[in-house]
Amino acid sequence: MRLTETFGRVVDSAAFQRAVLVLILLAAVLVGLETDRAIMARHGALLHTLDRLVLGLFSVELALRLARHGRRWPRFFADPWNVFDFVIVALCYLPVGGPQAAVLRLVRVLRTLRLVTALPKLQLL
Repeated sequence: MRLTETFGRVVDSAAFQRAVLVLILLAAVLVGLETDRAIMARHGALLHTLDRLVLGLFSVELALRLARHGRRWPRFFADPWNVFDFVIVALCYLPVGGPQAAVLRLVRVLRTLRLVTALPKLQLL
């Protein structure tokens, strides 16, 4: 069995898809918590650590989805959702502060739009 097929089975598995959905929801909750000054004053270090962990996991997810294409990796970018996810994750690695950080947090919330394709009932809305 080829390695790309193995990556494909992992990425297509229901467990992987559920884990990504949970990760997206966790990221959205973290973004929401980061907007509260009192929570950030008390738990800012923990929230930043969790945020970095989530970003790392999103990076692993992208790497696995990219690896499933093997030598034909440019095909990964044929899917607009893949491009969207890639850009969002890449933007999260930018070292920004101040007003730009608030914009970046909003961009990260856009990742939750992925839920629309993952949960068919949301497509009705």
